[in-house]
Order: sequence, then C-alpha cells, then structure tokens
Amino acid sequence: MEDDPWAALDEAESEEEVEVELNGDEDPGLEDPGIGEDEGELEEIEEQPEAFLDEEEQLEEELQLEEEFQDELQEEFEELQELGCDTEEPQKDPEAEEEVVTAEDEVVPGRETDIKLSDVPEDMREAVQGSLSLKRVLNQTYGSFDEGNNKRRRLEEEPPMEPERQELLDRWMLSEDPAVRYVLQNANLEDVQVVAKSGWKPNIRGQVMKNGKDPKSPAEQVNDKLIFAREDILCSRDKVDVIEAWKVRWKLDEDEVKCLVEASHKELRYVLREYTGARPVAELLEEASGQMVPEEPENAEEAAPDHPGLLCVSRFNRLELIDSVADALVVGDANLTFSALLADHREGLGHVGRLVATTFETIETLRERYPEIDQTIKTLEDKMSEVLHNVDATRLAVDPRFKGMENKFGAVYYNFPHAGVVQGFFDGHPFVRWRHENLMHLFFRALRNFVKKGSVVKVASNAFATGVRYSDIILGAQNSEFVHVETVPFLEWQLKNYGRSYGDRRDKQRRPEDGEIYRSQKAHSDMVYCFRYEPSGDVVQKAVIRLPPSRDQLLTAQEGRLRRMSSTDRERRVQEIHHLFYTYVQGVHVG
Repeated sequence: MEDDPWAALDEAESEEEVEVELNGDEDPGLEDPGIGEDEGELEEIEEQPEAFLDEEEQLEEELQLEEEFQDELQEEFEELQELGCDTEEPQKDPEAEEEVVTAEDEVVPGRETDIKLSDVPEDMREAVQGSLSLKRVLNQTYGSFDEGNNKRRRLEEEPPMEPERQELLDRWMLSEDPAVRYVLQNANLEDVQVVAKSGWKPNIRGQVMKNGKDPKSPAEQVNDKLIFAREDILCSRDKVDVIEAWKVRWKLDEDEVKCLVEASHKELRYVLREYTGARPVAELLEEASGQMVPEEPENAEEAAPDHPGLLCVSRFNRLELIDSVADALVVGDANLTFSALLADHREGLGHVGRLVATTFETIETLRERYPEIDQTIKTLEDKMSEVLHNVDATRLAVDPRFKGMENKFGAVYYNFPHAGVVQGFFDGHPFVRWRHENLMHLFFRALRNFVKKGSVVKVASNAFATGVRYSDIILGAQNSEFVHVETVPFLEWQLKNYGRSYGDRRDKQRRPEDGEIYRSQKAHSDMVYCFRYEPSGDVVQKAVIRLPPSRDQLLTAQEGRLRRMSSTDRERRVQEIHHLFYTYVQGVHVG
C-alpha cells in the first residue's frame, strides 16, 4: 500500500477515486488538500466570514458530487459482494458465540493458503497477533442493523475514559463528540499529557483551511495536534545525515557532534561500530586514529580511510552498496519495475545474493493494469530472481511461501507504503489513519524473523504524507529494533529511476509520468528512510496497534462525507466500511 509518489491529486481526481486496499507500490491518491510543505503546526484561526460560492452554483455542485458518490458506492458495494462480503450478517447461534476460543486455536484472518497460527513457530506468532486483535475488535464493535436484537449486534460498550483524557474533553466541552472521544481514547497517554500541558484547544467551529475547502473537524484538529506532539521529539522529516541520526539516537552534545563531523572515514566508521554510550566519543576517535588499515581493502568500508568520514559514509546509502551475498526482498512493488532496476544494479556490482520481488496484487489484477508485466517478470526470472504475488508484507509468518526464508534477507525495500483509500475520508482523518500507522508497525514486526542482524531496510515515502507519516515509519522501525541511520533525499538515490505507478486501477489508463500536475507533494519531498536491524536480545515490547472506530462512532459522528448522508445511506455506508476494514485485516486486495 503506498503513498502518492509525487503529490495529492487535484480536487476533481480526488472525487473520482475508487476505494482500494493495497499493500504496496504507489499512493491511491487521496491526500488532504490542506496539507502542504509548510505542515508542522495547526493553522491559526482568524475570526473572518467564510467565503461561499453563489448559492445556485454551490447547490448544483453538491448535487453533482452526490450523484457521483452514489455511483461509486454502488460500484464498491458490488465489488465487496463479489468478495463474499454480504451486507446482511449471517444468522448465528447465540450459544455458539459464547464459546471460549484460545488464541492458539483462533483463526488468523487472511487468505485461504495462510498457515494456521498453531503451526507458526511460537517466537514468530507475535508478528501476526495484530491481525487477531483487530479482528476481535471488528467483531465486537460492528453488528447487524437489527436494532431490536441486541444479541446479534454484539457491540461492546465504550470503555471508561482515563481521568486525564476525560479532563481534556471536559475542558474543551467536547465530551459528547464521539469522534474526539475516539481520538483521545486511541492516543498515547504521553501525547495526551503534552497537549494538555500546552493549553491548546481545538476550534469547535472547525479549522479554516488554506485552500478554502471544508474546515477540519475538532477530531481532526486534535488528532493532528497529538501527532505533532509525538513528532516534536523525533528527527526531522526531511534529509537527516548519519551523524544527525546518531546524535538523536544517543543524545550527543554539540561538541561530540563537531568531533564526528571532522572525523576521517576510518575514524567515523570506528565510532559508529564501537560506541555504546559507555565511553566518550573523543576517546574512541583517538583510539581509532591508531588503528591500522590494510593496504588492500577487503571491502568498501575500508576504502578511502583518510577521506572525510561523513561524505564517505553517506555515499553508501545513496549508491546502494549493500551485502553482496545476502538475499534482498522487495515488498509492494506493483509493476515490478523497481525490482527490475534493483536486479540490474546488483548484477552490475557482481552480487550473488538472490532477489525476492513481491506484489500485493494477484497476477490476474496485474495483467489487467500492466500489459508489460509478464515481460517484466520474465526479465526478473532470467536474472535468477523469484517473483511472488498476493503477498501481504505484514503477514509473512503465515505465508507458506516464506517458510525457510527465516534470517535470510540482508536488504529489504518498501516504496511509498499506503493502506488504501477509504472513499469519503482523507488519508489523515483519524477514522482511517489507524490503518496506515498499523501498517508500518506490523511490517517491521513481521520482518524481525526474516532479516539478518545488521541488515538494511529502506522505506521510501513523501516527507509530508498524511497517510503513512514519516513518524509512523520511524517509530514502527524503532519499536522492532530497526535503528534509523539516515534519511536520504529520493532524488539522490541510485535506485530512483524506476517506472513509478499509482498501484490501483488508475494504472490502466495513465501513469504518474504522463504529465499530470499535483498540488501538495513534490518529488523533492520524497525521502528514503534508512534503517539497520540491531536486535538487543531483550524481550521486545508488543507492536503498537491502533484500533478502528466502532460502528456507533461512525454512525453518530459528524465526520467526512458521512455527515451529509441520510440515516439510511449512512447505515449502509458504515456497514460497507466495516467490510472494507475487515478485508484490510485479512490482507485481501480490493480495487
């Protein structure tokens, strides 16, 4: 699933978007038009009258949009039905529902070919627990529309709000806003505490957007503020060199940073390899200066020992000088052109490691979108690469094709991850953004069992993406012991020149390079976030899982396009969203 490689689509194209669930290549393209390159804090609200279109013109536009939306809903509804997602819940035996099912016996939501959880090695099960948790929540908080049968609805009551969260709701006078309650209930308590201390409060009438479009709701404003509180303590979303990343990781002072900037290649390598925080940087640099370097370097890291260290080390991630004998994995490569470029690159450097290229879509879907796909696959296979389709990067442990690949990969690539568009909501809306954040946390957790110690993982994304945010990538990696080592501008990367795609049905008609104009995301804002796997041997905390909004929250909140729907249409749409959420948990492609 991917974020738009260039920019958010213009308004007309955003209205035409179809609902998709992806796990790879490019962004389905529904970014918040209010987010641009200056994003970083909420826009100040001024007391000014809102500008409106002429009344007749506005009414005509709304009617046209509503007709288009209803057509899209019907198309999406039929597509979900084809997947077996009926709008009516099957009859259940009430007594059967009360049976206790152990986690080991519980069926992991997914594809028919997935390995049973009981057959997955115990040390790998935690990587797929996120899907189980989400499945339980969806089963508990969504039910049929038969309001007279409470047993069939199986809805859980909203859990009690912690005092600090409730106090903030009371202060803002938003205790009855279901969307704001959902945002605060789902947020990290540390972020809630930061926002509470700041004295900030949302504009209840809605945040005025720079482009004059619909204002952000209080829930969206609160969600943004919580995210910014989290990102304030992280590194920059833009270019971050090796020393800056090291400084953030080890909390170095400016004198230590200055010493590292002035170090030679040999000295900087030594510090990066030996530093643990127990000894000062200056002591290690002095020790490194006395180290002997062989006249004939055995590897690239020993080359140019007396050249500027920062310059030399930075070249490695840009030139893609990776382990020549380890296998490499590419996930979510919709048209496989990135994998083809990587195969050429490795062949040119004399690498002997195998390349495993994967797509989230089935081969049938790919053939509909990319007439050239069979030739691309043949080119990859001629270079001894393995191509796998219908692969969910968050569920490798239950994919039988990855059995035997444990601890094999020395490099992993995931370009422009995105969890898919939910029609009627922008990517950054809290009702749908939980999927994007979960995607990164579950992806990195799944990798732990399949990569070697010291392996590199690179995730390309736009610095200003509002679906999968840069902080989701950084924190998802960090929580699974993948250390952030550098952020490289995409345009400086050796592997930038592949055939970008949207990763959805738009690719049948056009590709991003066809001269289209984008508004808020530009190529110069695309970054490659680079990580190295450094397992500590300690027990790792569980992967962060953000929960979806409940059925009742979607029905009662005045959010997105739902707020303009009749009660009947809203109920139908909420049930469709439930099915879409469930296909996301299953790793099933829609769109």
